[in-house]
Amino acid sequence: MKIRYEVPNKLEITFGKEAECDGCGSEGDEARNVGELLLPQYALATGGLAKDHRPLITFPDNNNFHLITASEYRRLLLYLTSVPSILEADMGFHIIVDRRKDRWNSVKTVLLRISEFFPGIIHAVYVLRPSSFLQKALSEVSSKLFKEEFRFKVLVCSTVDELYEHFERSQLTPDLGGELQYSHSEWIQQRIALEKFSTLMKETSTKLDDFMHEIVDCDMGNDPTQTKELLDCQGTRYKALKSELSIATTQGEDLLTQVRKPNLTYNIISHVAAVERLLVQLEETEKQFDNFWQKHSTKLNHWLKFRTFLLNFKQMQATLDHHLKAACDMTEVGETASRVESLIQEAHNFEKLCNCDLDTASSVIDDGDKLMQDPLSSVDHIESKCEELRRTSALLIDKIQKRNLLLTKARELMDRIDKANEWCATGVELLAGEGGLLAVDKLLEDAQSFGLTAPEQFRDMLMQSATQETRALVTQVAQRVEDVWLMVSVKRASLQRAAARPARPVQSVPPQSAALPTPANQQMETSGGSESSGGDDSDVRRSRRGHVLAELMQTEKVYVQELGSILSGYKEEIEKPENQHLLPPTLVGQADVLFGNLHELFTFHQDVFLKDLERCISATELVALCFVEKRETFFRLYSYYCQNIPRSERLRETLVDTHLFLQACQLRLGHKLPLAAYLLKPVQRITKYQLLLKDLLRYSECGSMTTGLQQALDCMLVVLKCVNDSMHQIAITGVPVDLSQQGELLMQGSFLVVSENKRDLRLRIRPRRRHIFLYEKAMLFCKPATKNSHNKATYHFKHDLLMSQIGLTESVKGDLRKFEVWRQGRCEVHTITAPTVEVKRAWVERIKRVLLDQLKELKGERVRQYGLQHHRTLIQTSSWEVSGAQPRPQPPTAPRTGSCDAHDEPCWSTDPSDDDDDDVEHAPAVGCGLVALSDYTAVGPSEVSLREGQHAELLKVGCAGWWYVRLAGGQGEGWAPAAYLDQRKTSRSSSRSHDRLHEH
Repeated sequence: MKIRYEVPNKLEITFGKEAECDGCGSEGDEARNVGELLLPQYALATGGLAKDHRPLITFPDNNNFHLITASEYRRLLLYLTSVPSILEADMGFHIIVDRRKDRWNSVKTVLLRISEFFPGIIHAVYVLRPSSFLQKALSEVSSKLFKEEFRFKVLVCSTVDELYEHFERSQLTPDLGGELQYSHSEWIQQRIALEKFSTLMKETSTKLDDFMHEIVDCDMGNDPTQTKELLDCQGTRYKALKSELSIATTQGEDLLTQVRKPNLTYNIISHVAAVERLLVQLEETEKQFDNFWQKHSTKLNHWLKFRTFLLNFKQMQATLDHHLKAACDMTEVGETASRVESLIQEAHNFEKLCNCDLDTASSVIDDGDKLMQDPLSSVDHIESKCEELRRTSALLIDKIQKRNLLLTKARELMDRIDKANEWCATGVELLAGEGGLLAVDKLLEDAQSFGLTAPEQFRDMLMQSATQETRALVTQVAQRVEDVWLMVSVKRASLQRAAARPARPVQSVPPQSAALPTPANQQMETSGGSESSGGDDSDVRRSRRGHVLAELMQTEKVYVQELGSILSGYKEEIEKPENQHLLPPTLVGQADVLFGNLHELFTFHQDVFLKDLERCISATELVALCFVEKRETFFRLYSYYCQNIPRSERLRETLVDTHLFLQACQLRLGHKLPLAAYLLKPVQRITKYQLLLKDLLRYSECGSMTTGLQQALDCMLVVLKCVNDSMHQIAITGVPVDLSQQGELLMQGSFLVVSENKRDLRLRIRPRRRHIFLYEKAMLFCKPATKNSHNKATYHFKHDLLMSQIGLTESVKGDLRKFEVWRQGRCEVHTITAPTVEVKRAWVERIKRVLLDQLKELKGERVRQYGLQHHRTLIQTSSWEVSGAQPRPQPPTAPRTGSCDAHDEPCWSTDPSDDDDDDVEHAPAVGCGLVALSDYTAVGPSEVSLREGQHAELLKVGCAGWWYVRLAGGQGEGWAPAAYLDQRKTSRSSSRSHDRLHEH
């Protein structure tokens, strides 16, 4: 980064040309400088302007021009031409040569000098010729001879009055008859002050430029201390330079105050403008310098924060690693209660020490997060450091928590052991003494205080909390407890039997004592009670449900591990740059084709689904909810993976699993099966879920659990269907339409199809096997192809029907599995035979739902728009409006009831086919009653408008699906589209069809 300060153009011209002049003379060091040349007034830049606003240079008549040498002349002219502004100088100069008191030869001398050298454009030279009689006569003759020799325009003036044609009096000095009050000494003093100020500005700009170049190229250092020192040093220098800029600004403002006086001449006003320009340039320079320093200091401060963060990260990472190693080494749990308490105190002190460092690490992470918000930061680098600190902190916290939990359990274990030992000692004393039944019962009741209800359960409880160090002690204590428990139980039984036999009749035995059973009886009763039919069935179902949940969790973990091994053992190895030369050429850059979105599946199952299962595995309802909530993710991920399987298999065919590289990966992973078997794991897993959910549903109780599991099972079955449908859909070849524009794929399946076409009644196609795909907007007929080498089904496109143009016949005579779909007017009929009646019923209901949805959309304004767009074409085709007469009724060859007209209106017939397909179909009889299915707005005067449910009478049957009808109640008659009308029938099937239309 470099910021260059440019010295003002005016000053560059001044110093640059002066330096050039210093080297162009032959006199060397004896040549006079500009200041000495200004005093004799060989030439003047008074600041006057011509009428065309060009600056004026005057050669006054001081009879001393012959004393200036050529090099001095050049130096003087270079300086004088630099006094006007650059804009004025670029316009050119007017020159006045005053030689009224001199001889004509001096005029020629000046003009020749000007002709030889003038550092600017000369617009015109005005010569005031000598005023003596002889010289005046001589000039009149000579001027005609030599003025054509010069490249510039020369005007010879006899008097100063002739100058007024080109100059205002206010722009000429008094010696030329003007009003410009010019003081040469004052002019020189101000020029000297102006030159000193410009020199100061040049020196300051040089310092700024050197400073900026230096700090841009400086090394910011890798040590925060070094960076801080550099920042302080450069900040000090910046402040010093700012102080110099302030001094220069003050000096310039003082100079501006000096040259601003009430009695200033025009010449001095030009100096004011020059000083103001210099001050403006100085202000711009200061702004540029401040902007540069702001950017540089921001960068340097960011670097300081970054290096400080890295230093803190290294220190905290080392500290946390040390703590983590110490935590891993803390494995002792103690064999006595006192030792356990000592270890707990040590762990507490260690936790306090770690918490201080963990707080510091959290502060470092916060600093990193703030630093990442800075646009100058390398986010990936800083984020990786923060994540490393978070990971180490989490590991340390987990170790501390586990250590505390372990010691807490150890303390509880030691407490139980101490209490158990005390209980055993009390029991031994009781057995040795003469304690009664109450004392024995009190002893057994006291055992419950430390969890002793049965010796076997107490042993298991102790063994769960035991470690390798305390296992022997726990075994010894458990054995002692079992022995004492047995002896106490035997004594209690004997005391109960003695209490059951009264010594005297008058001493009655308490009823509660007599009713107390022996421990054996108690166990039997408990066992018998638990074996009741209801309780046993519930326990069995709960147990089996637990096994299914355990299987779900265990297989999910194995599935995640297998996916991870595939990615790390195969995909990552294939993508490593150092392994590229080992790969077969067809595999280079094709990892995404071979593995599909396996990485997304792994991430989802490891980071989302498995964790959800772990949190919810204790509640079957929550497990079911996991599947319901993740339904869309399952469908998206597994659809993509399954659709990519053919591409993956084709690529794998070119590789063969026996390739040395793949064999090496398999050997390194220890897999017994090749890669192909492991790439089928996702397909196997998505089918496994619904089996596990079915098992859970089988073993669940009624209520919310069953409802949730049924929802989860339905979701996974839908996902399986969608995945299966998508697999079939991508296998279609030769489709002339865009499947993405046909809406959702609703159903797909294999059928026997017989197709007929009215255009060729002799042609009756035999039944063919077709795979039909039902979309929201179209129905596709495809031919199943023989399975390829990948054992994948392929379908060749054969025919399609738009759902907006078809009709439906639900039942076909002779076979309950058959139904028909046909195009408008039954010009094209497809008789479809389903594998079963259930399949046929499902397809018929789905097609009817699509047609009803279309009818619902056409109601209201949609129907009006539809008529305006399409019915007009039909009217013009039949020329009804052109001829002005109604068309002749057509022969009764229109489609039978339920066929669609040319308006693409969806409809169907629920009547079974009672005739052969080759028979001619008939329209409703003239005079029959009709009912309007929906509103229709007439387009022309020959048409009639309809309202939904309105009754009418059929008078004529026209062509192209138009009927001439008379409305009920004398509301008029005219032509109406047949698709909006239906025959009023009394049959049950027709009524049901009509009711369904109105319900939708």
